[in-house]
Amino acid sequence: MKTGAVIIAAGHNLSQENFQPLMPIGETTVIRRIIIMLKQAEIDPIVIITGRDGDQVEKHVSKMRTICLRNEEYQTTQMFDSVRMGLNYVEDLCSQVLILPVKYPLFLENTVKQLLQTKEKAACPVYNGRRGHPVLLSTSLIPSLLRYDGPGGLNGALRQDSINSSIEEIPVNDQGISLSIETEEDCRLRYDRTRKIPVHSVSQLYLEGDDIFFGPGIAQFLSLVDHTGSMQTACRQMHMSYSKGWKIVKEAEKHLGFPLLLTQSGGADGGFSQLTPKSKDYLTRYLAMEQELDQEAKRLFQKYFGQTP
Repeated sequence: MKTGAVIIAAGHNLSQENFQPLMPIGETTVIRRIIIMLKQAEIDPIVIITGRDGDQVEKHVSKMRTICLRNEEYQTTQMFDSVRMGLNYVEDLCSQVLILPVKYPLFLENTVKQLLQTKEKAACPVYNGRRGHPVLLSTSLIPSLLRYDGPGGLNGALRQDSINSSIEEIPVNDQGISLSIETEEDCRLRYDRTRKIPVHSVSQLYLEGDDIFFGPGIAQFLSLVDHTGSMQTACRQMHMSYSKGWKIVKEAEKHLGFPLLLTQSGGADGGFSQLTPKSKDYLTRYLAMEQELDQEAKRLFQKYFGQTP
């Protein structure tokens, strides 16, 4: 079962002086910590809804294989509008999805893994009788959330009888599910070494002929084109120029011997970009091999470093 995530980092609270996603926490930042913890639990895709300081946030995570969607109206909309944007995007990309506001970065990897064990359509972690984040939902519940227009935002939507009756409360030994980080003082007071990101392996797969021509960068680029239907959007999300996007595509095509993209500019229906059938097949094979490589790397890490303090 494929599990994705939607992180709300649009900055709807305009009165807040410190912008949560980029605040330092431990040896990293709030947003990067969340992404790392989700990736360790093998969550994919990870969709981030940005708004305030969107360019800065998107550049900060541009190499972390995430999908960024911009809520351009974050100043005049509510957090639940950003939730809807993310859910609408991931509905067809996975079987279930984790939802979490960026101000709750202190959850542990094991909490996510416990949530994934649920047999219900929804689950939330509970510490000392109090619900926290992230919340896990089957994508079959997304239409009900998208239709909700009552009070209370996301909490109100989750209280609908059709959803609330499906939520399993998962007891966890993780106070971080309800510890919000809204100021730099919160970071200092609520972060301790028990929440330090554990040392872990990171593997990367590159394919080489006469030279390296296919790796994590172009895989992310092609995945974004596939998801968004736009080379321009893919380039913006990866913070590279349109000409550089074409350059890496052409370099890979030279080695592979077949076109990677079909593109159309302008016209009555607007422009679009899409992967060719051969390109989509090649990307699928690459991602599958990459996933197996990552699993093997984790096994080897345990073998060689599992007992290392």
